[in-house]
Amino acid sequence: MENLNLNEKGILYQLKQYRMKRYIKFFPEIDSTNEEAKRLCADGKGKNTVVIAASQTAGKGRLGRSFFSPEGAGVYFSVIYELNAGSKNIGLISSAAGLAVRDSVYNIFGLEAKIKWPNDVLVNGKKLCGILCETVIEHNRPKYVVVGIGVNVEKTVFENELEFTATSIGNEYSGEIELDRNEITVDIINNLDRYVLRSGLLVNDDNAEIIDRLRANSDTVDKMVRVITPDGEYDAKAVDIAEDGGLIVKGPVETTVLKSGEIIHLR
Repeated sequence: MENLNLNEKGILYQLKQYRMKRYIKFFPEIDSTNEEAKRLCADGKGKNTVVIAASQTAGKGRLGRSFFSPEGAGVYFSVIYELNAGSKNIGLISSAAGLAVRDSVYNIFGLEAKIKWPNDVLVNGKKLCGILCETVIEHNRPKYVVVGIGVNVEKTVFENELEFTATSIGNEYSGEIELDRNEITVDIINNLDRYVLRSGLLVNDDNAEIIDRLRANSDTVDKMVRVITPDGEYDAKAVDIAEDGGLIVKGPVETTVLKSGEIIHLR
């Protein structure tokens, strides 16, 4: 199977195929696409921009974790969305990013991907990508949301504990479609724009469509989970996705809605 490398020419070609109007900042190597995106926002150059890198030296994950981002193994990019004073549903962008990756993996390769709340994309129970959303504050209000996405693409031998928790498209897919990292990147961006921009996520009050898709593709709902919060841990059953994207869990004492934090699937 021929693997097509991530490169600026290939990305621009795919943008034309999708008829997308995005400014691309491509780097063979960078510290972090999210950090560069935030630097562009600070300089007033963030609007409609996507930062893409072939590798990262300091890739960032959720909860302060690092994201392993070697050259030739995956796709790493950050999409910038400009906000205004009336923007709504900002907290749902993270889950929309998970859906965007899930849709691309399914539509291109036919892989049955599911979402572990809030946005981990799993194939056969293993994590395929990392997603980190960061808000840029300007004049004491949210001005931009930076959506960082890193997807494991090439067939990879994961070491140590990652052997049991991580996977890649190449590890799961055995068909004849090329692993074109340029197409994968642009397809995910297109799906994310569809959820955030074309579906009006930031302006509409009705989130029913995206919430329904989160429910339908959830790997968490109906599972027992361990909830990890700054105040402690407890076991609960995940029972539903709330209208704002939160996870509804039934604990030993009460039913609550998780807005953030971490969960571990128990079974």
